[in-house]
Amino acid sequence: MIKGICRICGKEKPLSFEHIPPRAAFNNRPVVTIPLEQIIALGPDVKPKGPIKQKGMGDYVLCEECNNNSGSWYASRFVDWCYRGMEILKLSNGNPTLIYTYKIYPLSIIKQIVVMLLAVNNPGFVQANNELATFVMNKEFNLLPSQYRIYTYYNIIGMHRNVGLSGKISIPTGKMSLMSEVSFPPFGYLLTINSDKPDERLVEISGFANYRYDDLAEIQVRLAVLPTHLLYPGDYRSIEEIYKTREDNESKGV
Repeated sequence: MIKGICRICGKEKPLSFEHIPPRAAFNNRPVVTIPLEQIIALGPDVKPKGPIKQKGMGDYVLCEECNNNSGSWYASRFVDWCYRGMEILKLSNGNPTLIYTYKIYPLSIIKQIVVMLLAVNNPGFVQANNELATFVMNKEFNLLPSQYRIYTYYNIIGMHRNVGLSGKISIPTGKMSLMSEVSFPPFGYLLTINSDKPDERLVEISGFANYRYDDLAEIQVRLAVLPTHLLYPGDYRSIEEIYKTREDNESKGV
């Protein structure tokens, strides 16, 4: 039995395995896991090697009650959204350029996204951001405080990202941005806290929180396909762009 602090309710309890994303959302195959410091050291085109998790991407981070509740309330509706996204990517050969219609339950989807973001952060995150726990612990609650913004994009290129809260400083302005990210095909999701959108290609879906739990809505969106070659949240550079930046920095002695 694994005991620890549940990443949703914040209580110390026996922990159950949480698939991130849900197992039925294409997360049912073995995945390679390597330590954070090794991931940071990897180049953009290096295939990671390490221990394999047979259960899929995830960890023992939620108590059984929070795991069961979030799974029964949100997971199946979130899975439908993922299947629709994968269908669009297949029909467009991985290059969608049109506006597509999703018939979805927006509140359940954004709540599942918040569950995943809570799950990839350390236990102190939920204590500092208990509004997010309140948002997911009551399935009917539909208020996402304005300091939290959630964005999405198609993600089929690069590595999976399960990155807890990270800070990024803009060199020109000195402004700090706080971000956390989960990416797993067909989508990636970025959370910002009191921060600007780091990339104009991201599409904000914070408004999904304004629907009621059983509202079935037709949402029309055009999403970009963004690569995730490095661990850093909010970084969607191509391999060519990454190497060009390195060459430029080396030439300047940075």
